[in-house]
Amino acid sequence: MLPFQYLINRSGIGLWLPLALLGGGLGLGGWAWTRHYLGVAGRAVEPLVLVPNAAQTDGILSIRATLRGDRPFTRVEVIVVEPVPRTLDFYLPEQTPAAIEAAMAQRLRVPETTIRRLIQYEARPPEPRSSFDRKPFG
Repeated sequence: MLPFQYLINRSGIGLWLPLALLGGGLGLGGWAWTRHYLGVAGRAVEPLVLVPNAAQTDGILSIRATLRGDRPFTRVEVIVVEPVPRTLDFYLPEQTPAAIEAAMAQRLRVPETTIRRLIQYEARPPEPRSSFDRKPFG
């Protein structure tokens, strides 16, 4: 038996050295696999553009008007991207599309053609009334 074999067997390094090498190899292999398949190194990432032509829409990304038969108002949600992205909520007493478009053009200070191009209407049915909404005597 050679002297280094005696030291390896006596110190227990014969068990721990292969385990350490195996763990290091798995760790290095996992790092390389992750970097290769999940990494973005070397790939050109295009910046996200919300509105490619904001000049034509006056900084408005979308307009959604929700009409409900049982409510005397229309909820209008406007997503604006200039000067900062934000959502504006309006509650209008108008119910017809022409009146809603005119009111929104006046409030946002944009032409009605821009409003007509961007607005989406959503008609919801009235909410069903439950027995708990009824008056107890009458």
